[in-house]
Amino acid sequence: MLELSYKKILAIAVPLMFGTFVQSVVMLTDTAFVSTLGTIPFNAVNNAGLIYVSLFMFSKGLADGTQILIARKYGEQNPAQIGSLIFHTQLLQIILSGFLFLLFFFLSSVFIELIVKSQATGEQMVLFLKYRSWGIFFAGMHAGLTAFFIGIGRTGIVLFSTLVMAVSNIFMDYAMIFGHYGLPEMGMIGAPIASSISEAMAFAVLVIYIFSVREFKVFQIRFLQKIHFSEIRALLKLGTPLMFQGFLALAGWLLFFTLIEREMSAYDLEVSAVVRAIYFIVFIPIFGFGAATRTYVSNLLGQNKPHLIPLIQHKIILLSMGFIFIFCVGPVLFPHYVIPYIDPNPAIFKDSAGVLKLVCGSFLIFSVITVWFNSVAAYGKSNVSFIIEGTSIAIYLTCCYLFIVVFDFGIIGVWTVEYIYFGAIGIMSYLYLHYYRKKFVKA
Repeated sequence: MLELSYKKILAIAVPLMFGTFVQSVVMLTDTAFVSTLGTIPFNAVNNAGLIYVSLFMFSKGLADGTQILIARKYGEQNPAQIGSLIFHTQLLQIILSGFLFLLFFFLSSVFIELIVKSQATGEQMVLFLKYRSWGIFFAGMHAGLTAFFIGIGRTGIVLFSTLVMAVSNIFMDYAMIFGHYGLPEMGMIGAPIASSISEAMAFAVLVIYIFSVREFKVFQIRFLQKIHFSEIRALLKLGTPLMFQGFLALAGWLLFFTLIEREMSAYDLEVSAVVRAIYFIVFIPIFGFGAATRTYVSNLLGQNKPHLIPLIQHKIILLSMGFIFIFCVGPVLFPHYVIPYIDPNPAIFKDSAGVLKLVCGSFLIFSVITVWFNSVAAYGKSNVSFIIEGTSIAIYLTCCYLFIVVFDFGIIGVWTVEYIYFGAIGIMSYLYLHYYRKKFVKA
């Protein structure tokens, strides 16, 4: 059983800070290296990378549903069924990844032509996605195995596999983009190739670990089992809303950046790309504590101890706020040390630093909201969390259009939409948990 101490929460969440949202780490590395090639490759990799991560959210959403079910079974002390859940998850991940691969490889040019005004940027975005698409299979299966380790509270290996991914991606980005260590100079396309290879290496680490640790035999994990459609239905029932929820969240951000690209200037887009890259750094604790919330809430329901859920929520909120404050110190107070590592262009420094100071309050707000929001899904109400996300995205995009197109705010003023988005999610999540907690427990 999972202990409810701060120490145990940190033991689960800290590794996940660097492992739950691994695609962001890879995209940040690609951005940093490609920034030296010019504005067009920089913007292309940023926007195409966001498209990739947006569609990857379907795989991540399925994995999140698996994590909730595994945590529930682990709380019920039913380890044998966990192995079956892993098998069926990986089967669904392969099917889903095949569909996403076809979208990336064959249809990305059609989609990008519709949303991107700059032909040069659009062409490089298409090229990036065609090479990046090969990694989606390994990314999806890695997410599926990660769900197992998060669900049982053994997250150290997730951190290790992520470090393998990050380190190998840095090495291969350097080698392939610039042509070092005997490899040809590939320029921008070296980034997606390197990222795809690093995803395969991270997946291999988890597979080797699962089959080399004897205590995992109790879960009866096998990659060849009889297919049970009842388990597939259970996974899809819980996971499908989470798939679309994650996609909506990043697709909304993609549309935000599309509006900036089409209605504002290349300068404004570059400033926003820098802020987005730092966003992913600051949000690392939020991803970790959000995943820890899902594990704890679902596990306590499996133990039939729902009365302890408010206690664990309170503890996670305190830790989440503390970590976000620490992570904000560098980018907000010392931007001259941080921003040049993302984009060395000195012309964009002032406005990039201005946006970071503006949005730092939204980071602290979301450090609380993420616990409420992830609790809704952990209760098994992923359809409700999807409605909350969808409603918040609709409000967010409406304000994006008003601020960018109608009111013509400057780039700093435009980013105030983050407070509106997080505020909408927070209000709806809190009200749902407050008024329907008893109903959740009975469900």
